[in-house]
Amino acid sequence: MTRRRYRSASSGPVFARRVRRARRGMAAVLFAALCFGCAGGEAPVIPVDLSLEIGASGEVDPAATVHLSVYHAWTGVGELRYPLEIVEGFETGLGASTFSFDYPAELGEGLVVYAWVDSDGDGANCTPAARGDMADLVEVEAFPSQQVSVSLFLDAPCAGPDWFFPGPEPERSEALEPQEPEAPEL
Repeated sequence: MTRRRYRSASSGPVFARRVRRARRGMAAVLFAALCFGCAGGEAPVIPVDLSLEIGASGEVDPAATVHLSVYHAWTGVGELRYPLEIVEGFETGLGASTFSFDYPAELGEGLVVYAWVDSDGDGANCTPAARGDMADLVEVEAFPSQQVSVSLFLDAPCAGPDWFFPGPEPERSEALEPQEPEAPEL
């Protein structure tokens, strides 16, 4: 009786060709990743030390959690320019605090610091049933800077950062209003 040898699917010339082809494809992907990854480099960052003093009215529990966010004031260019692109977020309490973060300079301009106090401890900035969370926002005028000092007084109820910044909507001029197209002269 002779024994037959069975080849598994992972052996033989067909499988070996597939492995070589896969290795070549993977090598090309790795080479491209190295080339494009190194070519772009890292966006320049500004290391920022943020010192802040956060106060609130007497009705806010002094032990309540304060949610702090730092934003680019503006991001994008032209018609794609928009306010408030988040850079970093922190949790703190009322009083004095210090934080450090990296500000990606090429991704936007300006610095806005926003904070809200979680008065009811639910982790949400106001709900239909609980309207006691207070907030404030400051646009840092002298920026870019590696040392920033900000004072916030949390007294605006249920206000997100877009309530404070960029401020009131500019009035639209008549030139921007939709107009009827003129009929061509014959």
